[in-house]
Amino acid sequence: MAREKIPGVAVCLIYEGRPTWIEGLGATDWKHGRRVNDRTIFSVQSVSKNFTATAIMLAVQRGLLDLDEPITTYLPDFSIHSRFEPAPAGKITLRLLLSHRAGLTQEAPVGNNYDPEFTDFETHIRSISDTWLRFPVGERHRYSNLGVDLAGYILQTVTKTPFADYLKAALFDPLGMTDTTAATGDYVRRADRAVGHTMGYASVPLRIPLIPSGGIYTSARDMATWLHFHLNRGTVNGKVVLEERLWREMHSFSLGGDYSLGVARADLRYGTTSIRLLNHNGGGFGFGCVLDYFPEAQLGWAVLFNSENSAAYQFGAGLVDELLSHRFGPRSARLPAADLGLIEPQRGQLERLVGHYIGRALSGDMKLDNDRLGMQVGTALAQFRFTSPVDMFVVDPMGEAVLARYFPPTPNEPAHLESAIGDYSLDYNDGPNDLAGPNEPDWERFLGTYQIYQWHQPSEKVIIHRKNGYLYLNDVRLFVELEPGLFFTSDGEAVDFRHRQPTWRNIRLERAEPS
Repeated sequence: MAREKIPGVAVCLIYEGRPTWIEGLGATDWKHGRRVNDRTIFSVQSVSKNFTATAIMLAVQRGLLDLDEPITTYLPDFSIHSRFEPAPAGKITLRLLLSHRAGLTQEAPVGNNYDPEFTDFETHIRSISDTWLRFPVGERHRYSNLGVDLAGYILQTVTKTPFADYLKAALFDPLGMTDTTAATGDYVRRADRAVGHTMGYASVPLRIPLIPSGGIYTSARDMATWLHFHLNRGTVNGKVVLEERLWREMHSFSLGGDYSLGVARADLRYGTTSIRLLNHNGGGFGFGCVLDYFPEAQLGWAVLFNSENSAAYQFGAGLVDELLSHRFGPRSARLPAADLGLIEPQRGQLERLVGHYIGRALSGDMKLDNDRLGMQVGTALAQFRFTSPVDMFVVDPMGEAVLARYFPPTPNEPAHLESAIGDYSLDYNDGPNDLAGPNEPDWERFLGTYQIYQWHQPSEKVIIHRKNGYLYLNDVRLFVELEPGLFFTSDGEAVDFRHRQPTWRNIRLERAEPS
């Protein structure tokens, strides 16, 4: 904490089904905070998605919602823009929203991770109808705050109860989680609360507009109860809160990939035992959180911290690994790369993959060297091995094969790689063999330097320029112009110059200087 300048941390360890370590460390604020204890509340940011998904499952249990019903059943006036299909809202379901497969983007025009002022929840939700889908409904997993916010709004609409009030009555009160709330006002009024810290900002906004996807606050003590609830598949202290069949559906991963309904997975092996890690992390507005639970091992770990610091996500990783190794044996590869049957693709099959790719968690260049394909990410080169012309994998430090599949381009979308780890999925951006674009003269008015502001401060510079007959936003190609001034990047994000205030990903671009 001292080395990484993290003011306060609260931890919670459940070992063999029992609370073993619950403690607060450090201070609620760098300046004049009180000491963190086991009841100090922190924002858990995107770990809120795990709470929201659970609340949705409770409404399913009560017959109020259906995971596979079109959301227009509940919101008949809801609409959203798509360049892929007419009436996409009629295809979107709660299951797709909670698993990030509805095609929605990450940020809303009103109420996002950049807006300095708190906006009311309803205005934030209404603004989602002004956004464009990144991909066809149900086609891919791409992380989206908006999908979970929309799911939470549906819950609020159907129950005719404010979202925060429903969670309190249906979930937090039955579990005895008295420190936990989704009401930002409760957090602001709480004396014993951690204050968020972000490098370069004197302060961060107190109120978070992304309530179902990132607006829950809780303590280490209540996290112990939450871990018990999940480790016992919906039951706490012998009381069934969520039926086990619905808990299992929430954690079924029935759509494939590593993300189910408000929860991610990683399948591990310790000794000869396969162990599933169920997890969600969160970060933003000066806070971070890790939530890990291993039902087969009756092991749970949560850590809350009040600084946006990537190093903090490693809190407890060594501890959890040591506990599992002590109980089951040392960790080894669950899917050893050496066990997979390899093929040698033809050079032409490899050449089509060469180019620059972009993604949420990483971007890199796919290169061909001596008939071997590898991805350059920074100084590291990861070599791909193939089990079919479109199925490939890289080997992680444990000797584990991380699988991916190649999808060729379509008229509406460039080629893409879908990874078994969803955040490592990649979209083709450009390459040495691309044909030149149309290089329209009218694009001249868009060229120049723009600035993105977060909470009134400059956060990112954006340069719109030409390359190979296309417009580029920094190094991201504007793949298609749907209508004059409305572009879509190679990873599906809208760049809109049609109005006085241009936007990228629904974030405002302030003109700094023309070309």
